[in-house]
Amino acid sequence: MRALIIGIGQSGTKIADLFALVDFEALAVNTSRGDLDYLKHIPSERRILVGESLTGGKGVNANPVLGREAMKRDLPLVMRKINSLVGYEDVDIFFLTFGFGGGTGAGGTPVLAEALKEEYPESLVVAIGALPLREEGIRPTINAAITIDKLSKVADSIIAIDNNKLKETGEDITKAYEKINYTIVERIASLLALIDVPGEQTLDASDLKFVLKAFGSFATVGYAKADAKKVKNLSKLIIKSFEPEGLYLEANIECALYGLIAVHGPPEVLKANEIFEALDYLTRKIRGKQIFRGFYPDPREREIEVVTLLSGIYESQSIEDIVITAKRYAQSFMEAKKEAENKKTQLLEGLPDFDDIYPGEVDG
Repeated sequence: MRALIIGIGQSGTKIADLFALVDFEALAVNTSRGDLDYLKHIPSERRILVGESLTGGKGVNANPVLGREAMKRDLPLVMRKINSLVGYEDVDIFFLTFGFGGGTGAGGTPVLAEALKEEYPESLVVAIGALPLREEGIRPTINAAITIDKLSKVADSIIAIDNNKLKETGEDITKAYEKINYTIVERIASLLALIDVPGEQTLDASDLKFVLKAFGSFATVGYAKADAKKVKNLSKLIIKSFEPEGLYLEANIECALYGLIAVHGPPEVLKANEIFEALDYLTRKIRGKQIFRGFYPDPREREIEVVTLLSGIYESQSIEDIVITAKRYAQSFMEAKKEAENKKTQLLEGLPDFDDIYPGEVDG
């Protein structure tokens, strides 16, 4: 299975850089030359500065209108680079990593997603975005809500990561953000590493693509890992992967249409009755009742790893909070703007023009 990671904006390129660290094909697109130079693992020839004529290479200051325009202006350049990377071998999935609350990512990602869907209709386009913190304020919240709306119309699935999980770590802000980024990469990389790999029951690329082709709805990736010697009941570990502590999005998983579970570990611990107990629980729990599964006994392993993907999700408290708050912010702003314009009109109404005051001053 072939996946191409494309990071857009500061947050997105940092995540893409970590994917490059674990040997994924990755590309970085940004309006800030400094942010591109900061990357450590994506080769310089795979870093694209867009919108330089618009921003001078200094970023868009969280303005998605500028981010959108920057991507549009240099979209042919970006697509040529992607085409050169793709070559003659099909790409199964384009993963677009970005931040919902920023400028380049929020503005540019929907533009690139639409272009990729047109250019590569057989490939999936999946957006992986970090939701802003509640405390970040008005602009990131509005950016996120509008971007959610735009991506839902062009992307096959949206994997949203709730940055509010940062506040649960107790670590300093730099380490907290790094942990979130590493978590995203670990989960996606672990899942992709098990696709098309021989196992007791194998997940192939078509299974993953079926689950992720979910009409622009949300998806979430759950994860659980433990020392095999300490696992008393594998069913509980599997269930843990798709409960709130295992997910990075506050979502109602009961509304999910599709599910996928991969279990990897030493053979003696992968007990059939415990695995199927968990699978039966999840099948009964989700609305769509469609679960794909892969079991990978590996005598070399000393740990059990469970990766869960749920898609077709339309009910998420994290998403609803952002959209409702953004609507409230936007309505309040629009009302204030209209009031200011009305006051200006009222104040200046009835003023004459210069020609009325100084008639004939420029004659002859």
